[in-house]
Amino acid sequence: MSVKEVNGGYVIDFTLNHERYRETIPAPHNKTASKRIEEQEAIYKMAISLNDKAIAGRFPNSKIIQKAFDTGCDYTIHDYSNIWFKQKQRNWSHTTIRGYTQKYNSYIKPNWGHLLLSDFKASMFDEWASSSLLSGKSINETRNVLKQIYNRAFMDEVILKDPTDFIQRYKQTHHEPIPFTNHEIAKILGALKLPYKSYFQMAFYTGLRTGELLGLRWEDVDLFKRCAYIRVNLIAGIEKAPKTSGSIRRIELHDLALQALTDLKNSEYYDPKRVFIDPRTMREYKYADGLRKYVWKPTLQKLNIQYRYPYQCRHTYASMMLTQGRNPMWVAKQMGHADWGMIRKVYGRWIEQ
Repeated sequence: MSVKEVNGGYVIDFTLNHERYRETIPAPHNKTASKRIEEQEAIYKMAISLNDKAIAGRFPNSKIIQKAFDTGCDYTIHDYSNIWFKQKQRNWSHTTIRGYTQKYNSYIKPNWGHLLLSDFKASMFDEWASSSLLSGKSINETRNVLKQIYNRAFMDEVILKDPTDFIQRYKQTHHEPIPFTNHEIAKILGALKLPYKSYFQMAFYTGLRTGELLGLRWEDVDLFKRCAYIRVNLIAGIEKAPKTSGSIRRIELHDLALQALTDLKNSEYYDPKRVFIDPRTMREYKYADGLRKYVWKPTLQKLNIQYRYPYQCRHTYASMMLTQGRNPMWVAKQMGHADWGMIRKVYGRWIEQ
């Protein structure tokens, strides 16, 4: 660090974190001013040696010091969460938006939303996680939301480093699928009427994801060739591409899946475009929540069958096909996985059987 006299003042020249900075100070007109420059030089030296933002904060009008010590960040975590959410939500599904919003409002906002981005430390998250009763999965999902907020701020050069890089993932407990038995499937389908029966029969005997079922169009179904083409995903009433490139696929239709489609096509609930429509509105579904709350859940309660989310229909299909001796690669292709790694990981027990 050096102080050099120039016309009309002094230039303080210093290097910090391998970057060079220069600050020009007007020349003093009296001894008191000269002492102030000496004091300022001493403070600069102390700040550089400690890399101390608090000391640098004594010079709020200095653009050089603000840049050198990164004291210019005045965004709170909550401020930047709004920026991140607004920029990214267009690419998210309805369920992703709901999940992110729940994690942010429940855990991030009340704990750290008021903090400046630059004031948050990784240890704050670890301290919260260590006393939390949440599962490892929920803690990791919360970490993921926080990390995306910080990643956006880092990419926008609002912060110089991302403290969430130092938060490690937490151990998650793996829960095995709980597929429905043939007896349970028969009871459920026997208790349902069209078009709900056809919907859940297709879910049990194709393993399609919810968005794929809701998005299925008659133009994608070939009853004669006993196949269907999965080309769209219906999320919040909007057609989108399937989850991954591997999810765009041709599937073979099981006899009972074929029967479900045939029954529906010959019923009053036939719609020329969409295979599954809401019988109350005679229009395509916007969300699947209604099916779960008002059809699926009451039916299982009425039949005294252990409650599982409708997604377990997909697990049921996979376990059923593997138990029948189907090739795991064929099952992976039917379900839209790029390879059979996920099948082996999730359904290994049924492969052995």
